[in-house]
Amino acid sequence: MDIKKLPLNTNIARLLSIEFGNSGIVTCPCGQVTMVMSRSNCERNFGNILLQVHRLIDECYPERSEHIFIVLQDESGTFQSTLKIWKSV
Repeated sequence: MDIKKLPLNTNIARLLSIEFGNSGIVTCPCGQVTMVMSRSNCERNFGNILLQVHRLIDECYPERSEHIFIVLQDESGTFQSTLKIWKSV
């Protein structure tokens, strides 16, 4: 299947899954991109993770016609944050 025909959120979930590899689990249920990582990884690297996600999306999808919401949470579900990346067009 041509990746360009897939919804933007699905493509971003695949991209983040490749980028973060074994550091976490990236899913896209019902169009919502969700990243689940260990609590220690979330606590120690939260800022770097956000910057890395934002940079990666800006590089790979510089022209976006919709806002992107990414939920980052730890494995236990006690920590959760939503990252919003604004549409560019």
